[in-house]
Amino acid sequence: MHDKKVLIIGEIFTDQHLDIKENNKSVSRLGGVFHAARACSSLDVEYALAYYAPAYLNNSICAFGKGILGAKELYCLGIIDGSPNVMLIGNSDETGNQSYDNILCDQTVIINEKELTDIINAFLPTDIVLFPGRFCNKNFVENIIQLKINLHIDMNYDSDDIYDNLTYNAQTVFLSTSSTVFKHFFQKKTNNDLIEFFNKKNVKQLIVKENRGGSWGYDYINRQNYEAPAFFVNRFIHSVGVGDVYDISFLFGLKAVKSIEERMSFAAWISVLYAQTLDYNQFKKSVLPIIQNTSDYIQLKGIRVSWFKRKDYPIYIAAPDFDYVNSQIIDSLEQVLKYHNFNPIRPIKINGQVTDKTSIVEEDIIFSKDIKLLEDCKIMIAVLLYNDQGTLVEVGKYHEAGKPVILFDPYKKMNNMFFSHSISAYCTSQSQVINKLFEIMNGM
Repeated sequence: MHDKKVLIIGEIFTDQHLDIKENNKSVSRLGGVFHAARACSSLDVEYALAYYAPAYLNNSICAFGKGILGAKELYCLGIIDGSPNVMLIGNSDETGNQSYDNILCDQTVIINEKELTDIINAFLPTDIVLFPGRFCNKNFVENIIQLKINLHIDMNYDSDDIYDNLTYNAQTVFLSTSSTVFKHFFQKKTNNDLIEFFNKKNVKQLIVKENRGGSWGYDYINRQNYEAPAFFVNRFIHSVGVGDVYDISFLFGLKAVKSIEERMSFAAWISVLYAQTLDYNQFKKSVLPIIQNTSDYIQLKGIRVSWFKRKDYPIYIAAPDFDYVNSQIIDSLEQVLKYHNFNPIRPIKINGQVTDKTSIVEEDIIFSKDIKLLEDCKIMIAVLLYNDQGTLVEVGKYHEAGKPVILFDPYKKMNNMFFSHSISAYCTSQSQVINKLFEIMNGM
């Protein structure tokens, strides 16, 4: 254990994974700041929690926080009333939008609030990690800055009151491309725009987590950019709290002083292990080989596909995307691709649909436009809803051109030798498609 004493501030939720079942029931576990707490415990970091939670969770918080995760102290900053703080999660593995739903959140009331400065004076932390919530983030930041304690902010959710009119003076700011803050304020900006914005806030280092495409960071002291890959595992169950685990692992996971780039790679490994399981003991066990062989792991080649460069690789969607065909699967795939900032192209929606009323001249124009899209796009995803002749021909032309083809076969209809040898990857789920897409782009 190193000499850091970490105070983690935020809310505690009950995470309800609607899409993960055990004994025919959806899985639930303590969430919110407990994701960061699991990381601290598994990495042997001394820490305490300062939290907001409903009173009904008190016994569970104490039993799990101190009894299992070994928190030094548990400080209740305030009791959440009027809401159960239950977070429904519809898409745990974040193939697309995770469909978070905080039940009755609009009627939340916080009572019996305690002063943060009293807690800080009692625990005497060296570092504070703030996960903003529906409490007074701005006052917290100002108090911490006055006490000259290293402040790290995961500015992803409920951060509007510290977004604009505040000079952070924070050691670290973490952003995630999947967060509400990034989507509302930063999605259309470039890396340089982000660097300039946080430079005005006196931030020392900025880390942007780009989901399955890796991460990038900027050190304002040395004025240098850093990048690190993501690492894929065969068993990917969820991404809930994975970013919180990344934060803790990056900041405190390595006892020896390491470069920002090395710490980013280390954090990527620990966070992907967290995504493999919902069981804390299994997670803690899986972390040990990384800790014992850190240098070997962080030197491995992973997946690095920059958020801002993904649109540079337009993706041709080959599918029977006609108005008389149920396009729900194609629509969903398009939404998932856009969620990850990819650039899907649906040729029939763009160039039009040929019918028995289409003239030869119009048909030739549409054909020429479709061929042009085929040439311009870098990757194809073929959606095999049925043996559509047009889709099969498009796959053949793309294969002949030497371009990568991902086949999405949701109904498992492919049974042709020539077809199977004309594709680069075979997938039966959207999650597999996204992973293969990252792998292919990583090599382009």
